[in-house]
Amino acid sequence: MRIRFFSRLKYFSLERNEISMDDIALEAISNLLSNNEVDYLNYIRKSFSNWVPPIRDEEEAINFVNKIIDQSIYQTIAKKYSELDPLFSKILKEIKRANRHKYKIFERVDTEYIALKSFDINSKFNIIPQEELIVLGVQKFPDNNYINKWIDEIFKSLKEFTDYSPILPVNSLALKIKFELTAVQKIDFNVIPDPEIQFMIREGILLSLKRIEKKLDELGKKKKKYNERVRTMFREALADIAYDLLEGDEIKNYYEYLKNHDKNLTVKDYRENYRAQFEYLIKILKNDIVRYYLQ
Repeated sequence: MRIRFFSRLKYFSLERNEISMDDIALEAISNLLSNNEVDYLNYIRKSFSNWVPPIRDEEEAINFVNKIIDQSIYQTIAKKYSELDPLFSKILKEIKRANRHKYKIFERVDTEYIALKSFDINSKFNIIPQEELIVLGVQKFPDNNYINKWIDEIFKSLKEFTDYSPILPVNSLALKIKFELTAVQKIDFNVIPDPEIQFMIREGILLSLKRIEKKLDELGKKKKKYNERVRTMFREALADIAYDLLEGDEIKNYYEYLKNHDKNLTVKDYRENYRAQFEYLIKILKNDIVRYYLQ
């Protein structure tokens, strides 16, 4: 059950790729064990003592065990993906060859990370969730789809458009780049199948919009690109989109929504200065609505 939930949450399609969940379960657990009981206990103790924040009670200890298992599941799925998917495997190899003057790769609790060279790996991580990383836009699409250029653009967007740390699990970044290269990441709100139950998601749309507005306010405190004028324009345009979704109206070109709140906005200006962050927020909004509906 954890593997099925985890694979959906992390955008891995196990059934489509014919990866056996039983095999993953066995391998993920066996990866945590050792033939030498002392080695196994030392591994658990080391992970436990290095956990951030420190574990102080039984509830946090259970959370620690779940996280350890989840990480092992994720690594196992990624390994099998590499075996089954040549593109994913190639991207993974290219990431590990990333420019050493810009990035550093390190491991913590069996998870491999890539971070900006300047990032303090001993600080507290605030890693972007996988579902947000998947919909994070980039300002400029790399020529010829060079993997190294994708790495640069994704880290640039992470820094400019979000308040997350400049660090990513290597497998998460590889999956993001694969989605971008194959355009699988396009989100269609029509995943909500039956218009007759539109009223059931009305509350979900309004709650999701409130969360996006809160996110905008948080970004405004930390990122210059989200000044008061931009936040107001985004907030009102997102409210228009939410209203159209509520009414079942056709969603217009995203540029048109912003144009309604800035008559001087040109297509060139939109593409160069607003497209990436605005479409990122729209995708978060839609994903949040769909997740609310599915729950």
